Amino acid sequence: MDKIKGVITGDIIGSSDIQIKYRDFLLESIRKIVDELSIIEPIKIELFRGDSFQMIIDAPENAIKIAVLLRAGLKSHTPKECKKTWDVRLSLGVGTISYHASNIVLSDGEAFQYSGRELDEMGKRHLIVKTRWADVNEELRVSTAFADEIISSWTVSQAQVSYQALLYNTSQKDIAHKFKKSTQNISKLLRAAKTNLIQMYIDRYNSLILSRIK
Repeated sequence: MDKIKGVITGDIIGSSDIQIKYRDFLLESIRKIVDELSIIEPIKIELFRGDSFQMIIDAPENAIKIAVLLRAGLKSHTPKECKKTWDVRLSLGVGTISYHASNIVLSDGEAFQYSGRELDEMGKRHLIVKTRWADVNEELRVSTAFADEIISSWTVSQAQVSYQALLYNTSQKDIAHKFKKSTQNISKLLRAAKTNLIQMYIDRYNSLILSRIK
């Protein structure tokens, strides 16, 4: 039986509006974030068309955490000179992969089909999840919409502190030291970002997927 994995298909929001001088920095930022996220698990990523990418997540229970952190990380890297905060649309598919090609974008299977199809149909949403289990999809449909709304509203500062808290479980004191801010300021940013609710969403997704693949 083919192993169940996660596939994330994404594209950069408003890529045509990003100045040429920032394009290389943006793509390098994505690669750097993916390298940092390797502490969760090694991630395979392939960039194509200049503003799109696909990733394979071997442990699908980790996939939504990686997706959330990718968005938080990219927002965090937005140059001060840019008028709009950088962000990406992400479609996560969870299912089997029946064909592994040397290039990720040429591979195929349930996870790829779910991910690609949902990205094409997601409209104005920036995060969507489709799995092979109807009851899981039904539960995640609403919670993902709420999580997406929260993440989409993050400022650069909120994304920076949320990234540290969600990836490294860093204390507010250590985050304050890293960004040279007061602990009170960090606490205020985390509350405004509703980081605790995003952590609850990640944890619930993780338990749902684990309950199906074990």
